[in-house]
Amino acid sequence: MSSGRLLAVTGGHRVDVDAFRTMVDAVCGELGWVWSHATQPAAQQWLHPRHAGVWDAILLHDLPGLALARGREPVAHGPDAAARDAVTELLDAGQGVVATHHALAGWPAWDGWATALGGRFLYAPGRLRGADCPSSGYRMDTYRVDVLAPDHPVCAGVGVFEVTDELYLCPVFEDEVVPLLATAADLSPASMTSTYDEVRYGRTVPVTDHPPGSRLVGWAKSAGQSPLAYLLPGHGPETMAHPAYRRLLTNALAWVASPAAHEWAVAHPAPLER
Repeated sequence: MSSGRLLAVTGGHRVDVDAFRTMVDAVCGELGWVWSHATQPAAQQWLHPRHAGVWDAILLHDLPGLALARGREPVAHGPDAAARDAVTELLDAGQGVVATHHALAGWPAWDGWATALGGRFLYAPGRLRGADCPSSGYRMDTYRVDVLAPDHPVCAGVGVFEVTDELYLCPVFEDEVVPLLATAADLSPASMTSTYDEVRYGRTVPVTDHPPGSRLVGWAKSAGQSPLAYLLPGHGPETMAHPAYRRLLTNALAWVASPAAHEWAVAHPAPLER
């Protein structure tokens, strides 16, 4: 594949921008693509159907719709109806998307975005699909990533590898995704730090009253009529420089931009709630 165009989106969460740009430069260099960088909230203007076809793929490493500050209550906001309609129509138009790491926490006030991504990381207790949910948990750890679908294009050339990154304890809609990657790491609530307590009170305490976590750390799905891939790793420079992670990201971008992925997504549409 050559002459492709990528939009990479950050903002809303701390990111080592130098490491991120170095990674995207390397990935796009291998793909033969050019790329542009947009930061939230201004980046939201690009997530609009009028830009359908401008980008071969969009890489989301952002956290929109949530105001975070240490010692304060996490505050969810938006998107407004116009922004929801714009994103929904863009995904119905077939925009390939790869989302990584904390992007799973984006737009916590919009269930449709959780449906698009395949799950949600909650920085505060909230409601998801009509049910009350506790805040999510995380842990920095070195863990093994197992490939569940070696024949899927996203996993091509990727074997078992270890990565030092954050694990999440949060809802994943396992029956709505194509499992690609998993871990055997301990995901019990007692092993995870409560995100809400960490942000709101500066306390490092275990998660309580949370159901068992999903072992999936990577999946593919459709969002509207668009192909989408999600990769849980991606927290910091070590992961961004990891050869296996870069291979996954390269594969994922190439896949969501491919005619085969678009045909699959149209054949398996996943309508989004606005």
